[in-house]
Amino acid sequence: MIDISKQTVNLTCPECKRSISVSLRQVADELLVKCTCGQGIQLKDSNGTNRKGIHDVNKSFKDLENAFKKLGR
Repeated sequence: MIDISKQTVNLTCPECKRSISVSLRQVADELLVKCTCGQGIQLKDSNGTNRKGIHDVNKSFKDLENAFKKLGR
């Protein structure tokens, strides 16, 4: 099954402007990530929208998978 939380997004370090790749799960968990320059970036999931989006998309994939299984019977 596909797990959308493993997908990544790119952020820009506010200090050195390098691109930093983080997973959607890291954003949902509001982790502190570090750039290679040492700058810490606190991720925020405003109102839990990222966590809810991950749940909704993963549920939709699971429902689709179940529908395909039913078609194959």
